[in-house]
Amino acid sequence: MTASRFAILLALLAALEPSPAAQPAPAPAPPARFAAHPYTSALGALWNYRSCGVHASAARYRALEAAVEAAEVAARAKGLGPELDRVRADYNAILAVSTMMACARGPVAALSGARRAVAAFQAWVAARPPAAH
Repeated sequence: MTASRFAILLALLAALEPSPAAQPAPAPAPPARFAAHPYTSALGALWNYRSCGVHASAARYRALEAAVEAAEVAARAKGLGPELDRVRADYNAILAVSTMMACARGPVAALSGARRAVAAFQAWVAARPPAAH
């Protein structure tokens, strides 16, 4: 394609594009999504953060991991162990066939997402009444 034909093609494409004023404003980015269960979200977000290579921020990772473990202990004390076991088994089955991208959105976003997901799991545990035996 010659340069003049290329220029004509670009001019035609530009003419077909609606003006920026006529284009609708882009939709705002949706908020970060959590999985159907806060425990799954916490496990997934912690995995994602760990996949970023936590050597530089091992203390942050250990703190998040300890928070999840403490919430698990609190949930089991409320009799929610069978639910956690079921959710973890489902999560592990998904991981077995998953093609998740490691360190999705980068380490800063992964840390932020992990913190939010762990907090949501902690809130879920705190809000749950003890299970009836």
